[in-house]
Amino acid sequence: MTRNIKSSQRPFIMPIFVPHLGCPHQCVFCNQSSITGSNSKASPGSITEIINDLSEKVTLHCSELLFPVFQGPLNDQLRAQRGRARRREVAFYGGSFTGMDKKVQIQLLSAIQHLIRKGLIDSIRVSTRPDYIDPQTLHLLREHGVKTVELGVQSMVEEVLRCSRRGHTAEDVLKAAGLLHGGGFELGIQIMVGLPGDDALRNGHTVDRVIRLNPHFVRIYPTLVLKGTHLEKWYHSDRYTPLSLKEAVELCKRAFLKFHRAGIPVIRLGLQSSPELETKGCIVAGPYHPAFGHVVESSLFYDMASHLMGKRLKSRILRAKVSPSDLSNIRGQKNENLSQLKQRFGLLDIQIEVDEEQPRGSLILINGTKLNEVSYRTLPFS
Repeated sequence: MTRNIKSSQRPFIMPIFVPHLGCPHQCVFCNQSSITGSNSKASPGSITEIINDLSEKVTLHCSELLFPVFQGPLNDQLRAQRGRARRREVAFYGGSFTGMDKKVQIQLLSAIQHLIRKGLIDSIRVSTRPDYIDPQTLHLLREHGVKTVELGVQSMVEEVLRCSRRGHTAEDVLKAAGLLHGGGFELGIQIMVGLPGDDALRNGHTVDRVIRLNPHFVRIYPTLVLKGTHLEKWYHSDRYTPLSLKEAVELCKRAFLKFHRAGIPVIRLGLQSSPELETKGCIVAGPYHPAFGHVVESSLFYDMASHLMGKRLKSRILRAKVSPSDLSNIRGQKNENLSQLKQRFGLLDIQIEVDEEQPRGSLILINGTKLNEVSYRTLPFS
């Protein structure tokens, strides 16, 4: 089943962070206030205030893109755009939403209902644990306009889950995914690389099993050692060794390619950078980069270019064609890809052309009069 989602079809997400709400577990890697940049508890009043503010921003965003001359109240503008603009979702992130007391869930979801009725918001997404999914919970979510559920799976290997103190099993993930598919929800899966007890083989097993779950999208996070976590103690006592940035990139590249070839979009690579996350001392160790996703895709484009250039070169000046979305990926950070490729293959120059019609994730190399092409789908696994 293919689920390639064009960027124009991706929802416009308005996040609301509820750190640690509904989550009795303290996974060894987790410090939600650092990850989400929020220490506050969410309340219906504060949520409504946040959503009203963000709704206006979404209105202006959509109006500029689609209806630059449309006049009228903000509510009317949004209603006029229904069915034509990107779907607008409120997303509860940070805690385990369905692990909260049912009354709290209803309060939070109810605070958004009038925005759905007015056409300001299209749907809701929640993030939760796989062991907090059951038929009754899904009925409650469906009644309140939740269409997307993201499961924090992290691994499908029992030993890795145990070492990470996740508190759930791979079987819990299978059951939850089955219920969500059966209930007509959009399913998202979050996994991590570099967890305690994990390695390349086990991570590959996780990716393969997640693919068989048929999620609509995935997120991939490298494990970081954050201040105030069990992992920090283990790191200082030499009980845990984090991945290097290079190791994390290599693992994520392979996972990214597998998901891409299965038709499953990877919508996030690496934690979203934030002032809290980049505060001195917050990240103790591990493969953090503020543009980790770009590093991964740039590395893939380096591999694709190397694959094509490894064939016989007829000229020392080559032309490469890419989608506009991939211009920065072929160049790499600070043009590093181009510099390394020229040095490695003895080239005088690599001229980059942008082609609006070329699919994202593909590279065409013009070598003299010869044209070669490679893409995420056809690049051989290293």
